[in-house]
Amino acid sequence: MNRTLPLGAAALAAAVLGWGCGGGEPPAEEDTPAEPATPEPAPRVEAADIDAALANGAVLLDVRTDEELAEHGTIDGFVHIPIDELEARIGELPAGVPVLTA
Repeated sequence: MNRTLPLGAAALAAAVLGWGCGGGEPPAEEDTPAEPATPEPAPRVEAADIDAALANGAVLLDVRTDEELAEHGTIDGFVHIPIDELEARIGELPAGVPVLTA
């Protein structure tokens, strides 16, 4: 014997059990994940201002490959982290200082 509930009773049961359209109240605003903030682009440093930036504590980061360094050379004082390793090694850069890339 099949028993069916009237439509109103089925809707009430679904509401009580939390079935259907998500059940319950909508999440509070603080429960909703916020959109990640888009970082502002870093200011550009003109070639004429590089010496002043370095004198004020900026770090020179060379992101070229080992092969590119061997072929073209580098400048003393550069921190060398190849671009494909940068995400994993970002902690090697000092925090709170400007980083100039080459």
